[in-house]
Amino acid sequence: MRRPESAKTASAGVTQVRQAVEQHLDWVFREQPVEDYGIDAHIEAVGDGNVLGRLLALQIKSGSSYFRSPTDGGWWFRADSDHFAYWLEYSLPVAVVLVDLTSRLCYWQLVTRSAIERTQGRTWKLYVPRHHVLDSSAVEPLLAAAEAGALSRLDRQPVTAPVKGLTANALEVHAALPGTGAYAEAPPHYLVRTHDHQLDEQVREALGPHARSGIAVLVGPSASGKTRALYEALHRRVDGMSLAAAGWRIWPAVNPLPPRRFLDELPHVGPKTVVWLNEAQRYMVDPEADTRAEIANGLRELLGDQTRGPVLVWGTLWREYWNQLTRKPADLEPDDFVVARRLLDGAHIRVPDRFTPSDLAAARQSDDKRLAEAATHSTGVGVTQYLAGAVDLVERLDTATAAERAIIHAAMDARRLGHDEIVSEIFLRNAARCYLTETDRPPADSPTWFDTAVADLLRSGKASGPILHQETGGYRLDDVLDHKGRLLRRSEFPPAKFWSAVAESNVPADSRLRMADSAVSRLRLGIGLRLYEVAGGKVAGRRITALAAHCARQKAFEAAEELVFRATNAGETMALRMWATSWGREALSDQRQIDLLWQAVELGDPKALAPLASRLEQAGDKVGAESVARRALNLGSHEGFSAIVEWRDLDYPDEAEQLISALPPGARSAVLADLVSFRESVGDFDQAEQLALAAMEAGDAEGLITLLELRVSSQEKQAEVRRLLNRLRPDLVRDPLRLALIHAHLGNHGKVRSLVKRRLSAERELPLLFGDQDYELDLPAYTPLLLDTLHGMGETALVTELQELWHRQRFSPPQEEEQPEDEQGPNDLEDRAGDAYATLVEFHATRGELQMAEEFAGNAEALGADHGLVFLIRTLHERGEQARAEQLGLRLVNNTSVGLWGLTDATNPGSLLAEIRGNSDVVVLGLEADGTTAAPWWLQTAVPDGSWAAGQG
Repeated sequence: MRRPESAKTASAGVTQVRQAVEQHLDWVFREQPVEDYGIDAHIEAVGDGNVLGRLLALQIKSGSSYFRSPTDGGWWFRADSDHFAYWLEYSLPVAVVLVDLTSRLCYWQLVTRSAIERTQGRTWKLYVPRHHVLDSSAVEPLLAAAEAGALSRLDRQPVTAPVKGLTANALEVHAALPGTGAYAEAPPHYLVRTHDHQLDEQVREALGPHARSGIAVLVGPSASGKTRALYEALHRRVDGMSLAAAGWRIWPAVNPLPPRRFLDELPHVGPKTVVWLNEAQRYMVDPEADTRAEIANGLRELLGDQTRGPVLVWGTLWREYWNQLTRKPADLEPDDFVVARRLLDGAHIRVPDRFTPSDLAAARQSDDKRLAEAATHSTGVGVTQYLAGAVDLVERLDTATAAERAIIHAAMDARRLGHDEIVSEIFLRNAARCYLTETDRPPADSPTWFDTAVADLLRSGKASGPILHQETGGYRLDDVLDHKGRLLRRSEFPPAKFWSAVAESNVPADSRLRMADSAVSRLRLGIGLRLYEVAGGKVAGRRITALAAHCARQKAFEAAEELVFRATNAGETMALRMWATSWGREALSDQRQIDLLWQAVELGDPKALAPLASRLEQAGDKVGAESVARRALNLGSHEGFSAIVEWRDLDYPDEAEQLISALPPGARSAVLADLVSFRESVGDFDQAEQLALAAMEAGDAEGLITLLELRVSSQEKQAEVRRLLNRLRPDLVRDPLRLALIHAHLGNHGKVRSLVKRRLSAERELPLLFGDQDYELDLPAYTPLLLDTLHGMGETALVTELQELWHRQRFSPPQEEEQPEDEQGPNDLEDRAGDAYATLVEFHATRGELQMAEEFAGNAEALGADHGLVFLIRTLHERGEQARAEQLGLRLVNNTSVGLWGLTDATNPGSLLAEIRGNSDVVVLGLEADGTTAAPWWLQTAVPDGSWAAGQG
């Protein structure tokens, strides 16, 4: 029987579309070969190596017959009305793809009501433009269509579920030992403790007459009862009513949501909703910086929006995640979690891992035998941890076979170093092999070694659940062992082939980036570079830029320049600009700086225009400088002209002022203010004042306001400030809050009050000075002094209004005062215990009792206090015990999370290790996986076995 020609044509068309989707879009293509009712395939968007859950449906038509109805710039595709009705009502956006088998090009068009036209009879037609080629140019519009389709579906679907309809298991309450009798199917009897009363108070406020929104994050170790406490608070009656009985709902009803989908659904959350953030690090730590900042800002907006309240935002975190999110960064350290820190301010509720004596006594009297047994026998672990099977899990770890232990350790290391919860089988299989010793490896040569070991780990124990849980896409390590691994293996660094598995296996891109960060923070710079380059993308480019900056700070300029170009190849053009204008200037000639800035501009970095204009002006190319500055101005930046004006003002001040006067009004005002600031900074006070006053007489007060802000903080110049204030025209002041702050410095409280009221009554928004929400916003005009002044005047209403205004602008007033001693965060007891152990380290080390000192150093480390170990290492170094000092120094490096910003700091573990080894190259070159000093990794390339070989630089 002959195969119909039409079948061959159709098959060839599907194949051509598959190639276009997989090669040009780099998306996932899924053919629908069975029961095709008008949809031939589904495609799923991919971004940064991650599938995004954004889908489109395709109707594929191939052959010359579909190109016989050309029109201006494209073709008409015709089909009957039933097909178009089906596509328009389809649950996903639908695109028709016409395949030209001769040119091997595919042309697409979305099926929308606005794109189709009705013809005579039952036929409709769709215009397919010639420029809609299915190649890389289609990624952005098709992704936008898929995103819009997802949001459209959300509009039609509830994003919440009733509290009453969700079980403890559905909300991820940790499974406990099975019960008997009345408790056979139920969770263990719940004993109300101190933290539960704090939750009850929040429920009382949410259900009360004022219906206040609130946020609470329970902080404690794994299996300490955090999620169970939240679950019980949903159902426990407070003043006769519970959230469940009051009809409250939970969102998201299925955890965890992908971060982007979380953001998509968040605007749909409304009143009487509990935002359920179990394992809140999924949304606040794991996503990329931009995404997690958006999530934190979105939650802050939800809490502050009275029209969407009341809502409760409830979450859980391990202590190390809470520390990561709320720790204030040191000087020069990037503030990666500023938005989350503001969201979490005052939200902590500490959940201790041990019951109090009275709680234990009550538990022993419980009718639930599980609870009574746990209270009686939970030696070394908490009651809730005993109920979660922690004792049995740890015993199974201790008695595991070599193969099982290798798999567990690989999973533990992957999780603590940044891998997502779900670890793929391919990665785990590849990574686990390198944990086997020479003695253990022969059994592992069997092709079934991994499957046999995993099968045992998937089984429940005699008093616990599985060690590994089978999930879609791989395996999940039990929470108890995940948390324990962070303590047991905190000083271990995985072998080199583990990192080869990270680079070469199917590890999600965001996990790979986090694991690369972990390697770099532990001074494995070459490993980090390799993983960044495998991950690719702008985020990886930024990390490589940080490596380049580190090398430049160490005067390793050859390495720095090599890394700058690698970062640029990854798409981060900022690297060229920073190399030319900041940390590379010492190594670059003036002309080389100009060449690099031109490269940055040509690669699409608009921020390179201003420094380029400055360099050209400095080199005497005035025409070129002005041309570049004008390009910057067209893109909305006046800084190029500010740079030119500052150079010319030194020798040709009249020419500088003429250049300003020729600028458009907005730019003229900004450049003039910059010039006033420049003259003030170089001590040309009279000229700064004359320029500011002349501009104000011409109708522009920006320069004078700038001058007042510069002078008002100096007590000696306050008389001058008062004199200049008398010259200021209030009608020219754009933002009254800037003027209010000046009056606050001078103690003019009446003026402060009137100006703040004027600002609050205005409709226009606060000027957004800085757009990067990942860093602390520098708002010099809006400091706590303004709020303190209003507080002192008793203007509490104005304070509240001003704070709400800041909140609506998606950032808070810059105030993060120290908490009173009785209001310290949830880790205060642990911190003090860690400090106490560190003090004991110093006491015993000073007396020469080094073994005792080391034991206490380990206890302090477990509580996050490493300064005791630092003292011990220095003591050993001074006593000439170099081998032990170096061993402990490497342990300290392996347990650090310090970023590149601190690698040269005297207190940094890497610097300490370099001092002990007497080798400053340690800080520049970093370490190999085994802890030896690395070779110049920027001159190396990866080889198939996962190690490094000399390259061509």
